[in-house]
Amino acid sequence: MNTIFVPGYSKDKSIQTNEIVRLEGSGNYTIFHMIDGRHFLTSKSLIYYEELLSFPFIRIHKSCLINIHYALQRKTSDLVSMVDGTEVQVSRRRKPELKKYLKCPRKPRRRPAE
Repeated sequence: MNTIFVPGYSKDKSIQTNEIVRLEGSGNYTIFHMIDGRHFLTSKSLIYYEELLSFPFIRIHKSCLINIHYALQRKTSDLVSMVDGTEVQVSRRRKPELKKYLKCPRKPRRRPAE
C-alpha cells in the first residue's frame, strides 16, 4: 500500500493510492476521484501525478489517469466503465496500452441456421 502527499487548501493530505479511482486533469489542476465517492482539487498538474504514480495507474486520455484495478470493462473501444459508475473516454493513441489490461466485450457469435 503506497501513500502520496497531495497539496490541499490548508495543509497537505496523505492519500492511500489504492483508494484513488481516477485523476482528472483540468489545466494546472487535478481532481482526485476516490473509491468512497469523495473528490477534491489539487494545484498540481496531471502530468505531475502521472510521473509520481506507476502501475496500476495508466493514462488513457490527455485529461485522465485511471487506476486499472477499478476499471470494470471497456464499454466500446472509446469508453471504459469505472466502479464509481463513470464512463471515461479513451483516446485513439492510448487504446493499445489499455488493451493490454482490459478486453472489449464482443457480440455473441450467431450460430448458422441449420
